[in-house]
Amino acid sequence: MDVDLWSQIFVILLLIGVNAFFAASEMAIVSVRQSKLKPLIEDGNKSAKIVDRFIEEPSKLLATIQVGVTFAGFFASGLGAQTLAPYLGQVLERLNVPILTAYAYTIAFLIITVIISYVTLVLGELVPKRLALGWSDKIALFVARPILFFSKIAFPIVRLLTASTNFVVKLLGGESIGHEDEITKEEIRLMINAGEERGIIRETETEMINSIFEFDDTVVKEVMTPRTDIVAVSVDATLDEILDVIVEEHFSRIPVYEETIDNIIGILYIKDLFGMMKNGKEIEVSLKDIIRPAYFVPEYKKIDELFKEMQKSKTHIAIVIDEYGGTAGLITIEDLLEEIVGNIFDEYDDEVLEFEQVDDNTYLINGMLSIDEVNDIMDIELPEDELEFDTISGMILSLSGKMPEVGDEVEFDDIHFRIEEVEDKRITKIRAIKKAKKVEEEEYVK
Repeated sequence: MDVDLWSQIFVILLLIGVNAFFAASEMAIVSVRQSKLKPLIEDGNKSAKIVDRFIEEPSKLLATIQVGVTFAGFFASGLGAQTLAPYLGQVLERLNVPILTAYAYTIAFLIITVIISYVTLVLGELVPKRLALGWSDKIALFVARPILFFSKIAFPIVRLLTASTNFVVKLLGGESIGHEDEITKEEIRLMINAGEERGIIRETETEMINSIFEFDDTVVKEVMTPRTDIVAVSVDATLDEILDVIVEEHFSRIPVYEETIDNIIGILYIKDLFGMMKNGKEIEVSLKDIIRPAYFVPEYKKIDELFKEMQKSKTHIAIVIDEYGGTAGLITIEDLLEEIVGNIFDEYDDEVLEFEQVDDNTYLINGMLSIDEVNDIMDIELPEDELEFDTISGMILSLSGKMPEVGDEVEFDDIHFRIEEVEDKRITKIRAIKKAKKVEEEEYVK
């Protein structure tokens, strides 16, 4: 091969390199995270500002890149076909094969075109794009100024391509502006789950993020301590009675009621009570004089709104009111935080076992679990929206139609429920068994 041939090959490889530059630039700028650009922009990094501008105007970026890629590919193929094909054609003629000799230059043209296309696809597209994905931020900053410079040179062509693209997109019923729709919660959850599968995000972090998404869809009634579990004292209680409750329950704030628990008149802060006791001597205490006003909220209030209100008012406990004005339960700031981070136990809390899997089809379940939680635990589909109950024990009480007793059994949706434990007329533990028929059907489907 003479020097002229090598120079032509060098020019073709150079054009493929230009193609690679534009391909890598496109992938890097499109995939770079704006969260990484923001600090650089705030520090005055001009390249970061250019990249951010391209992200805001994707149609302009894509048109610029396409002009560069098209010209590089066109000239590489054209030069190869015009200069390399004749050399290969001469080689094929020397083989003295009749078919090759007759169509030597046509075959040479096809072979050169395929080779250049292959090399361009691998070295000019796939490899640079793969590398750009790995170092998107660095490459995006590096190519920002050259791409901006090229976009100014190719401005007339870019302007024409952008206008033509927007026109055709409008005809097809699309949006002419290149901005994508806002990312939905489900898309974020899919990305988070993918991150967990790859080991980038831990399981606890995934659970916490999902809990945050559910936070604004949850109402107070789903989170509150129910009326039957409220620890409260009468406004007429003696000091000894109050101290007994404090020692036994270890609460720092206790609701105070007058006559019935439906008439809560305030909250007793234990530190206020201790402030009234001096030198270890008993004194006459009138709860009405030291209780603080109670904060009342409706049971269907969204907990994200309540959380903001409690933060703003520096309130740690709220009384939940039902539609009739009676006491439905109470909720604390800790209850709200637990919806995000999970149960928070202190030195006085006894961890309650929510469920225990006995075998593949049998579970021991806490009666206070919600139907949604039972569905997740047992991998079943009890119709939560159709059932007017907050807990699995409420559903079983409705199905049995009588006061609960240990040993009572009911069936619903191919699930067999048996009451295992009752405390103060409340179901605390349930045995739930998937019926064999349903299990067999699930295995058959699988």
